[in-house]
Amino acid sequence: MKKLSLLTGITAAFTLLTACGEENGNEGGENEAEASANSGSAEEVNADLETDDTTAADNDNEESERPDTIRFADTGVEGMEELQREFEPFQNAMEEALDIEVEFFAVTDRIVGATALEYDQVDVMLAGPSEYVQINNVVPESYPFIGVERDEYHAAFIVHEDSEYETLDDIVGTSIAMKDAGSTSGHVGPSSILIEEGYDLDNDFDIQLLDSVRIEAFKNDEVDVLATGIKDYHEMVEEDGEDQYRLLHEGPTLPNDVFIASPELPEEFVDEMRKAMMDAQDELIASILETGENDKYMEAEFVEAADSDYDQMREAYEVLGLDID
Repeated sequence: MKKLSLLTGITAAFTLLTACGEENGNEGGENEAEASANSGSAEEVNADLETDDTTAADNDNEESERPDTIRFADTGVEGMEELQREFEPFQNAMEEALDIEVEFFAVTDRIVGATALEYDQVDVMLAGPSEYVQINNVVPESYPFIGVERDEYHAAFIVHEDSEYETLDDIVGTSIAMKDAGSTSGHVGPSSILIEEGYDLDNDFDIQLLDSVRIEAFKNDEVDVLATGIKDYHEMVEEDGEDQYRLLHEGPTLPNDVFIASPELPEEFVDEMRKAMMDAQDELIASILETGENDKYMEAEFVEAADSDYDQMREAYEVLGLDID
């Protein structure tokens, strides 16, 4: 009987220990599972935080792609005072259309304009087609993003009403007043016409680049023929009457004036700017005309623009032997 009692006690004790071990094992498993779950939750939280950080960084990058200010210049306006006088309404209209501050940067000519673009002093520049070709040659990464299609934009040869000249053949051997070297409608345009007609500029004509005094020289009979933009002819007729001057020859439409984008501007922003300006073109063109100093843009409109649109000007420069730099 004593042996049996001892064996029974050992068995009972072993059973109790086993049960306790299983219970502790279950508790350990539950703790490990809970720890694993907690670890998973922490990883998810960290992942969420990383995602939030990435999203915030992306948003910051998107915001940084949009400049706070754009600097605007016009190659045809000399000096800050003149730029403000002629383009202040445009400045205000641009700020409203783009929801961005617009600052003026004055340039004296296309050469200074090219330098300003090259050294990141200007963001957007309004220029004529000839000026664009020269600027783009200095800063190849610059590009047109909006063209300004002008009404009646072509070169013409003008003579006095009582002149004996009737055709281009008749003016061989005469003196011709043009604007300054590189002027689109006052030099490159009319010169290209003569070259395409087969004339030798050096031997067939006495071409005088008289710039701002070209019209006065023609009116005073200091030269025989005036070669200039057609709008000059209309202004002369309005001033002196229809019986004073006669159109001898008119050339084809010239390439558009152009808004040039600095290569430093993000392309996404330029696309945004293009769309906003195209949508608000009526207001923007009206603002350019408001001061009465930019009548050349009467009845103008904004159009799509590409660098290839100005290959005609590059070819003209090459034919004329002009230095494009």
